[in-house]
Amino acid sequence: MRYKLITAIAAAFASTACSGQGAVNAPDAVGELSKAQIEAIVKEYLMREPIVLAEAFGELQRREEEQKVAATEAAWSKVTLAKDDPVLGPADAPITIVEFTDYNCGYCKLATSWVMNQVDDRRGDIRVVIKESAVRGVNSEMAAAAALAAKNQGKYREMHIALMKVPANAYTPEIIETVGKSIGLDIARMKQDMNSKVIKDKVRASVEDYEKVGLEGTPSFFINGTYVGGFGEQHLNDIVKAARDKVKT
Repeated sequence: MRYKLITAIAAAFASTACSGQGAVNAPDAVGELSKAQIEAIVKEYLMREPIVLAEAFGELQRREEEQKVAATEAAWSKVTLAKDDPVLGPADAPITIVEFTDYNCGYCKLATSWVMNQVDDRRGDIRVVIKESAVRGVNSEMAAAAALAAKNQGKYREMHIALMKVPANAYTPEIIETVGKSIGLDIARMKQDMNSKVIKDKVRASVEDYEKVGLEGTPSFFINGTYVGGFGEQHLNDIVKAARDKVKT
């Protein structure tokens, strides 16, 4: 009897929460039970079975995450990739991975190897588009500008990987110059391009896309439009596999 009552109450609560209704006044009684009796039964049950609360909160978090992912993907569908976005891999690949990244992001650094493995996969069915979303301060912007300046010299990939090896928040003009020299860049040209309006606007545009989509951290991935927040290698592999299966069919 008590379990059925609590289940009914929980179902009514969940229905109200999911429907987005406002506050609902509790009745003074349900059948022959007073409000105080119902509260006592619910309290006694939850104290005895606290796992019920954990499961309820887990389900709530799952639903909220689903809604957030759906909203993010809907916003992303309205964003157009720029022709001058850095692209790694075959331009006509059927699978596109877009990564919003920041050089001061530790998880972005961890994800670099995985990203490059996708680009270098022997199947050649993946291209990676990098969004230089420098959202972690001035030296993030400086590193992003340096990477885009290297793109002008045909060495974006080399600069991107090299910059990701620098510890977070360690970017200085001297460090960036050292990194640029290590991959054979024309440093004078790199400095000039880094300070150009075109590259500064490009970095700003990537940040605007980051904000427009409603992202809250880096790395953030879109794999043929499917959103993955953060770096979880197995989850990313699963999404890539699903994308491949869909392409096959």
